[in-house]
Amino acid sequence: MRLSFAFFLSLLALVAGDSATCGKSQYDSDALSKAADGACSLLKKDSTVGRNRYPHQYKNLEGFKLTGNAPYYEFPILSNGQVYSGAAPGPDRVIITKDCKQAGVITHTGASGNNFVTCDVKASSTSGAASNTYEEKMLNAG
Repeated sequence: MRLSFAFFLSLLALVAGDSATCGKSQYDSDALSKAADGACSLLKKDSTVGRNRYPHQYKNLEGFKLTGNAPYYEFPILSNGQVYSGAAPGPDRVIITKDCKQAGVITHTGASGNNFVTCDVKASSTSGAASNTYEEKMLNAG
């Protein structure tokens, strides 16, 4: 299956200006980028923080449609806008690829046990068009 250049660009745009709602927490593109950049910095140094050693590999047992290729890594997104440094991680995570590209946003909020559900990710739009959830965009992108 060949991916068109336009499809590739749409994946880049999908992440570049996104915001996410995870349960009752809302994150703008800056918060998502901060978390992804924090994860990337640690990943490149082969370093981790916290009791759960973030970033750690996310195996996607739920089968979410993520962008990019595995392996994926999860890293907490904090509602206070700070980059996670080892305290309580909270329920929300940004997912990145090994090459530090954002691949998705997930949360424990609303999931059973220690599972995840996807957050409602919306692309920023100046056209006023209706935004789609992350999964809707992925299903409609092909």
